[in-house]
Amino acid sequence: MKDLNGKTVFITGGSTGLGFGMATAFANAGMNIAITDIRDEELATAKEKLNAITDKVLTFNVDSTDKGAIESAADELEKSFGPLHVLCNNAGIPGGAPILETDDDRWRLVFEVNFFGPLNGINTFLPRMLEHGEEAHIVNTASFSGIHGHGHQSAYGSSKFAVVGMSEFLRNDLADTNVGVSVLCPHVADTPIIQNLKKRVSQDMAKVISDMAVPAETVGNQVMNAILTDEFYVFCDGTHTRSMLETRCNDYIAAMDRQFPKA
Repeated sequence: MKDLNGKTVFITGGSTGLGFGMATAFANAGMNIAITDIRDEELATAKEKLNAITDKVLTFNVDSTDKGAIESAADELEKSFGPLHVLCNNAGIPGGAPILETDDDRWRLVFEVNFFGPLNGINTFLPRMLEHGEEAHIVNTASFSGIHGHGHQSAYGSSKFAVVGMSEFLRNDLADTNVGVSVLCPHVADTPIIQNLKKRVSQDMAKVISDMAVPAETVGNQVMNAILTDEFYVFCDGTHTRSMLETRCNDYIAAMDRQFPKA
């Protein structure tokens, strides 16, 4: 996509955190904004803030695990703004604990929200995007925990690995169409999930997290730039995250070299 002005975006989990950062960036770019959440108070607050930038804002109390609710929102969105151009499947929940300390119900809930929620968005909006034929883009929010398995994040990290994989296959599917794909892989961003994490760790670790955290609006601008340049992987910092990514890639090659030594 070359120009976002006058186009329409739908962001799940858009009232706070990264979703609101994206909404702010897109509003400043002149887009029509539609955001969802399951919390009416947060939606009202977000709409008030966004209305300071644009009056083209819709809010929907929608659970992304409810495909029927997403379809209803899609119909209402098209009545107000016309066809959708950018879909940001952003809604997600945490699930950070060792595997044996994570019960089956939590595993299923985390995957229902973090994986099947984006899948519901894709299945609802992608056929409409392909039908209207205009330039369009899908952004799936994963995590650097979906690129590099670190810490003890069992359900959360596994669900985000699944989102990265789904996004890669979706990009393959859409290579010759009008729809682009990006996968957002933030490491530490200033979101409610990170704020809650800081309350559970030591003061020293909380300071480390604060120092690493990228502002949500900065991430929103990074996502917008990825759409405009058709960038697939969207990383949010290039320091600590880079060293972890280099270590992972080197581990891949080292394992292959051990199993299949070069002649």
